[in-house]
Amino acid sequence: MIVYGDHKRTENAQRLRQAAIEVAESLDRMPHGVRRHAALVGLFISVSELVQALADADFETRGIDIFSPRQQQGANLLVGLAAEVAKSWRNGFAIGGGIDPGLLRLLAGLDCEAEVLTGSAEGYSHYALYPESYLVAARESGLDANTCVIGIRSIGLGLAAMVAAAIGAPAPFSVRPIGHPFRRHVNADPRSIAAWKDNPSARFAVVDEGPGLSGSSMHAVVAWLRELGVDTDRIHLFPSHSGAPGIEASPEARETWLRCPKHVATAFEHTFCESSKSPTLRDWVAEAVGSPELSLTELSGGEWRSVHYVDEKRWPPSPRRAERRKFLASAGHDRWLVKFAGLGETGRRKKRAAEMLNEAGLGPQVVALCHGFLVERWIDGTTMDQAPLPRARMIAELTRYLTWRALNLRTCEPGASLLALAEMAVSNASEALGENCAAKLRGWFSKRIPVQVLQRVEIDGKLHPWEFLVCADGTVLKTDAVDHCRAHDLIGCQPIEWDIAGARVEYGLSDSDVTRLVEGMGLDGDNGHIDFFEPCYLAFQMGLWSTAALSENGGEKTRLAATADRYKLRLIRFLDECQA
Repeated sequence: MIVYGDHKRTENAQRLRQAAIEVAESLDRMPHGVRRHAALVGLFISVSELVQALADADFETRGIDIFSPRQQQGANLLVGLAAEVAKSWRNGFAIGGGIDPGLLRLLAGLDCEAEVLTGSAEGYSHYALYPESYLVAARESGLDANTCVIGIRSIGLGLAAMVAAAIGAPAPFSVRPIGHPFRRHVNADPRSIAAWKDNPSARFAVVDEGPGLSGSSMHAVVAWLRELGVDTDRIHLFPSHSGAPGIEASPEARETWLRCPKHVATAFEHTFCESSKSPTLRDWVAEAVGSPELSLTELSGGEWRSVHYVDEKRWPPSPRRAERRKFLASAGHDRWLVKFAGLGETGRRKKRAAEMLNEAGLGPQVVALCHGFLVERWIDGTTMDQAPLPRARMIAELTRYLTWRALNLRTCEPGASLLALAEMAVSNASEALGENCAAKLRGWFSKRIPVQVLQRVEIDGKLHPWEFLVCADGTVLKTDAVDHCRAHDLIGCQPIEWDIAGARVEYGLSDSDVTRLVEGMGLDGDNGHIDFFEPCYLAFQMGLWSTAALSENGGEKTRLAATADRYKLRLIRFLDECQA
């Protein structure tokens, strides 16, 4: 099923460099503490995105990865910034002021004569992957300065700089594995690692956030090194989790995973645990809310349902492995939701959107953004699937909410094109329903691709009834309202008509209901986008929930499969009605 996507955008490298310089200069005015540390990590991430984009631009020009002077320049800058992060982290964020002036000069001198393709790294944006965790893994690895560190772009280049800084190794070389996603290979100049290859005491560190479904990127680098005569026991892997490659892994990739020494950057708890010198998440939140006697309860992996539902049989489905980390913070009678929103600019954008939602009376109060975690006042309310509204009131609430998003969250950020959405829908239909149904859908799309270009907005993307809370005073608030347009999926930012189509599906809206909603929003009801988006929405949701079901068992698998089947049946009905 087609579910995932990666939205890139073209940027001017000089503009990105200047923005990074301004952030670097602002550190000089910041006192010590988690806010400065978070800003420093945000700077490291933004410079990593720029440097890896420049390396990709070089690769596109040459067709081969070479440790060129520009790439060496960028890698040295990243190692320097990684050392600054390490110093702040090791000292419990007790370092204030600016960074080494030499790094500012190196940043200002970075060769940025290019347009680059850039985007937010998945781990930093969605999965609470902290670059500090690679400092821990590297320090515990036993490797030393006699190590050739190789980062797998995109995110792996910055993470490799963290490893190099931790063990005192030279600046990392980076590669971009290419080819089929499940059968990657490396095209790199062997001279880039010639000084290491023939030194029997040297080790190699291959750094990435994987392995993913196939583990093919890490395997591609290991295979390249083996072809150059490097023994397997000299190759060390630095992944972000200890799990094996996924269901698409080849036997060769699985062998690589089994044979190479591994140093896992086990994430958040290990890096910011109670025994570390750095303040913990509990400390960050306690400082933000002004309650030192704070406790945290994990709500990730679908556990949030235990707070909102008395009967487990009524739990809605949860794609638990894809859910963001979240906690319930408590201090006496006060409670807050603490949810991972993203490091760097990703988290800051979401905080701004959440604050706007609260000001409009549509979302909870925002307290702080604590190094990637958004802290909001906990809302006591009943989910709308347990407290359904009268139909007229429900349509009025949807109208109010979607009108606000359409007017206030306009964006130029990318999302899937209409053609990509149609291709996804046909592909998912073929896999789930067979080629005959896919052919019907393909024919339907061929006559209905809208011509008009509409304004994209930060869509909600998840209008299910359990995502709304009905408060004791009757107020309706939207939860989880800032993530889904920037999720790790295909959809991205779309015209608000995507959410209208989603509402039509989730609430079984009739044509007259949709007309009332559209007219209430002041939209053109004849632009064709709502009708076009409906089968796309159905096919995407079918793929999303069925894919989530593959990695579950027991009651959760049953819930997920039943949800996928609901969209499957609705898509069948849609196709039948089209033929009528």
